[in-house]
Amino acid sequence: MSAIPESTFHNSRVTRGRLRRLLVPLAVLAAALVLAFGLRVGVSQGQTWWSANHRPIAPKAAPMPASPRIEQDWGIRFTVVQLLADNGLVELRYQVLDNTKANRLHADSTSLDNLPTIYVEGTDKVVKSKSLLFHIHHEWEQGSDGRSYSIVYGNAGGVIYPRALVTISLPDGLKLQHVPVSG
Repeated sequence: MSAIPESTFHNSRVTRGRLRRLLVPLAVLAAALVLAFGLRVGVSQGQTWWSANHRPIAPKAAPMPASPRIEQDWGIRFTVVQLLADNGLVELRYQVLDNTKANRLHADSTSLDNLPTIYVEGTDKVVKSKSLLFHIHHEWEQGSDGRSYSIVYGNAGGVIYPRALVTISLPDGLKLQHVPVSG
């Protein structure tokens, strides 16, 4: 048998040492990246779960609130906020109590300035008047006291969800709070 020279063992030990010095930091870096990614995904999933399970939800038979001040100043009474089209649309329905006061909702059909904004309570989410899809106000000029009309908004990203509590805010600052969303 021939003997393996001592220098071969020394070279292989040196090579293994260099390899370790290179691989150990790479392994630590890879582990740190996997851990960071896992934490990021975990936190994101946790936030999604938390917001889905801890957002304000109205009781099933929550009554529609009323605002005497809105009724007096605007001549309307909000009657329902409901989700339509697989929650992609929000209908805000109101009844006209005084046609002359309610006219500011209908006077300029091209302006979004007088339309309400809907805020989701307990969150920073909002559906603004620029989300308007259509404002149904047929036969407005013929006197509409007692009639109901609808304002339909887009609900991009599912901002408003079933049984949410919302606040309807009018441009002059009047608000109707704790409005349950049906649908």
